[in-house]
Amino acid sequence: MSPDATGDTPAGPSLRERAERAITRRRLLLAGGLGLGAGALTQVRTEPPAPPDVSAGTWPFTDRDPQRTDAAPGATPPADPSVAWRKRPVASVDALVVGPERVYVGSGRTAADPPVVAALRRADGAVQWTRQVPARCLAAVAGAVYACGESGPAADRSDGGRSGVVTRLAADTGATQWRRDLREYGERLAASERAVYVGYHDGVTAFGRRGRRLFRTSTWGVPVTPLLVDDALLLAGGRVARLGARRWSEVLLEQPPDSAWERNPPDYTLDPTVVARTGAPDLVVTGTLSLNSGTDESPSLRAYELDGGAQRWATVDATPLAEPVIVKELAVREDRLFHAIRTGRDDGRRRTVCCRSATTGEERWRVDFSNWIRSVVVSGDRVLVGTRWDSVTPDTDSPVGSASVDGADTETPPPGRVTALSLDGNVRWQQSIAGSVSNVAPVGSRLFVGTDDASYGGETAASGRLVALE
Repeated sequence: MSPDATGDTPAGPSLRERAERAITRRRLLLAGGLGLGAGALTQVRTEPPAPPDVSAGTWPFTDRDPQRTDAAPGATPPADPSVAWRKRPVASVDALVVGPERVYVGSGRTAADPPVVAALRRADGAVQWTRQVPARCLAAVAGAVYACGESGPAADRSDGGRSGVVTRLAADTGATQWRRDLREYGERLAASERAVYVGYHDGVTAFGRRGRRLFRTSTWGVPVTPLLVDDALLLAGGRVARLGARRWSEVLLEQPPDSAWERNPPDYTLDPTVVARTGAPDLVVTGTLSLNSGTDESPSLRAYELDGGAQRWATVDATPLAEPVIVKELAVREDRLFHAIRTGRDDGRRRTVCCRSATTGEERWRVDFSNWIRSVVVSGDRVLVGTRWDSVTPDTDSPVGSASVDGADTETPPPGRVTALSLDGNVRWQQSIAGSVSNVAPVGSRLFVGTDDASYGGETAASGRLVALE
């Protein structure tokens, strides 16, 4: 059992030599006679997880990095965008990441189309390769592309459930390096150079870079999001927890490490992000899915200190609290925290992009939108908001109160749009996209925008498009 196979590197050289002998469970029981008892193995720790370096010219995860900051401070988005190229490599752009040379898009399984991963040249959009593998989530790390999604329709399973699969592909050729089954289909993905962590509705499964299963968590009951920070793995779903290094016995038995701390807030936690601060404890901030809050106070945003898990602040975003509240699409730039809010039901829905102090949670500004907010990212000195039209409230996706530049009506689905806001919340420009915007990835001076197959009252706009703006 090598460090590459497990994804964990023992802390000391002597233990590394022992690990390479592929100790089995039987050897573990006999280890006491060799001077390394089972009791000792329960105390010895491996090196903790380590996030990969993310270069300035890439967007290797759906949320840019394993901390899910959704921010590229060094990018320079266009001031007056135009289309550099437009391609349709897949049926629906459900995932979009950008490597040093290529853009990778993934499509999940639909009734009419198989799932596909496609690699396109960044310069002109020329398709380099395609592979038919489930790809609702993607990550491009260390010369590999990880794809995960639903392995087959639920109707094909005897228990009626939804099975999943994670696949590792060579980034340059698309060759399959390994493929592993999951008990649920993957919905969240984080990766390092040594391991990949797949979050789904029942928990998280971790694999080493050679495909060996490292561990699997217990059921949490809601989609679990893994994040990688220095020396720790964070999990957010029904709970928020920090996991550190595993005991060597846990490595041998494919068990997850114990939680260093754990919090169990009400409602579901969504789209966590990590706030790195200078001279103060780093924070993990979580959004909320609350379908019906009957309490006097139900915070929709919470911030916990990364080291000990103490709650730093919490805030309420919607009234009346009995309405459904969804706070997601979190992004962070220094002390500025951005997020989307959706409240209300049916034609009473309201949608907003909000900026807060990441240190105190205090609101700084908000901009209301008429349509569904699909993506919030920070690029240089701009906040980029991707939206799609919602048939319940037919309108363009302009901020509320501004004129309709699309001439859209209730019969014809208008295009989605990317709206650029300043860091102070002022609208700088808007760019129509012929489809439902699902992903926005700013890299350098370009924006890569994907459209999925979302429908509008039974009609579907242009889906599966990848648009490069410059």
